[in-house]
Parts: sequence; C-alpha cells; structure tokens
Amino acid sequence: MSLALAAGEAAKSWFTLARIVDYTGTVLFFGGAAFLAFLWPSGANERRPARLLIAGWLLGLLGTIAGLLMEAAWIGQVAPTDVDLAVVIPILDIPFGRVWVGRGLLWLLAGVVLADLLRRGERAVTSLPWRVGAGAVAFGVLRTSGMTGHAPDLGWWAQVAVLVHIAAICLWVGGLALLLFGVLPKRDLDTITEVVPRYSKLALGSVSALVVAGGVLAWRLNGWRFDTDYARILLIKIGLFGVLLAAGLFSKRWVDRRLTTATSVAPFARSVALETVLAIVVIGAAGFLVTASPGR
Repeated sequence: MSLALAAGEAAKSWFTLARIVDYTGTVLFFGGAAFLAFLWPSGANERRPARLLIAGWLLGLLGTIAGLLMEAAWIGQVAPTDVDLAVVIPILDIPFGRVWVGRGLLWLLAGVVLADLLRRGERAVTSLPWRVGAGAVAFGVLRTSGMTGHAPDLGWWAQVAVLVHIAAICLWVGGLALLLFGVLPKRDLDTITEVVPRYSKLALGSVSALVVAGGVLAWRLNGWRFDTDYARILLIKIGLFGVLLAAGLFSKRWVDRRLTTATSVAPFARSVALETVLAIVVIGAAGFLVTASPGR
C-alpha cells in the first residue's frame, strides 16, 4: 500500500470516529433539549441536565469540525496530522464541504440556544420564541445529515426518511440519557412518576418511526444482499437494536405495572443504563455505515 493510500485510510478511520462523536452530540443535545422543553421543563433549572446538554453541544460542534477536516484529508490522501488550509479549501467547493460548513454554523447557533437555556432555565424552555428557535436549529442540523452520504443518491424521499430516522433517535436516546443522568439521580419519586410515563409514550412513538424509516432506508440501500461489509455492519446494528428494544420493553412494562407502587426504582434504572450503553454502540455502528459502501 502506498503512503498516500495509507494516509487516506487513516483519515477515513478518523472521519468515522468524528461522525460517531457528532452523532452522539446531536442525540444528547437535541434529544435532551426536547425532553426538557416538553417533558420536564423544571429540569432546565437543574445542573445535571445542563451539563449533559453542554457535553452534547461540544461533541456536536467538535465532531462536525473534525469531520470536515478528516474528509478533506481522506479526499486529499494526506495524513490527518498534515491537514492544512491547502487541503481544506478545495473541499469547500464540493457539496459535502458546503453542507458541513453550514452544519458547523448551525451548531454555533445551537450555542445561542444553549446559552439562553443556561441563563433562564425553565422560563426559556417553556417560551415560544425559544422553542421555535431551538426547533429551527434542530431541523437544520438534522436536515444536513440527509444531504451527504448515501441518501442524496436515492432522491428526496430518502432524505425525508433520514430526517425522521435521526429525529426519532434523538427523541428516544436523548431522552434515555436525560432519564439516566438527570431524572433518576434525583431519587424523587414524584418527579419520576410524573416524567417517566410521558417519556414512555414519546419513546414508543419514536421507536415506531425509527423502525419504519430505518427499514425503508436499509432495504433501498442494501436490498436483500447479505454478503457485503455494509450488510454485515447493518445486521450487527439491527441485532443490537433488537436487544435495545427488548430492554426498552422491559422498562415500559415496569413503568406500566410498578411505577406508582414501587419503593425502589433500581430495576428501572438498571434497564435504562443498559439501554443507554446499547444505544451508544448502535450509534457507533451508524457511524461505520456512513463510510461503508452499500455495494461492498
């Protein structure tokens, strides 16, 4: 393997990692913001949810910047450590570069949304201007996910499916993270019994949308082929999703049957923790799918 090809492969690996970081940040920030706005507004006054949103914003912004730089290195066949303006500027003339610069600017706008939340807390997330602004930024960031990669080759409907798919992941997994790191550590049964049933309904709708949109995309991209690297990664993702769904069903059954009478939420907390870990692994698989060719 030539030095240029080796450098390109290294850049591809780092690009995959950047996409995983970006996906994780997107899920934490926008899923967490939606959770606070519609399910637990008073949580916007708490430190733990605020820290989670800050982490999500940083991961999303840094992942986007790193993704742009590593894509430039990948295309230019240079080592990740050798990226400079001469390597980056040409990528700004292709669709990926323009979309990713726009995505980075949207993350900066998301910082304004976050700053207002940190300053005003519950008053921010319950106000119509904040919700409209946050929704517009979220739509922009999620929309850019369908403007690169495999989806543009399949037409507008595939881009809609990508938008629905990622939005559903944000609502479901971002909500899980807020439950695990924001709601459950409070050990306040009143808060838990108020918030968890609301989230359970949202999660059910999100999973339904996720399955439909993801199934359509998987079939159109891969068909019935199972002999490619893309198909194998996809099958791993589906298997992990199945385990994740089983853990989610256990959580829902516990909520439906025992939430109002339980003296301890430990079983539910363990299930949510397992779901969160599995969700992170699924997001990792999604990052690999972005850089894999459906036909190979």
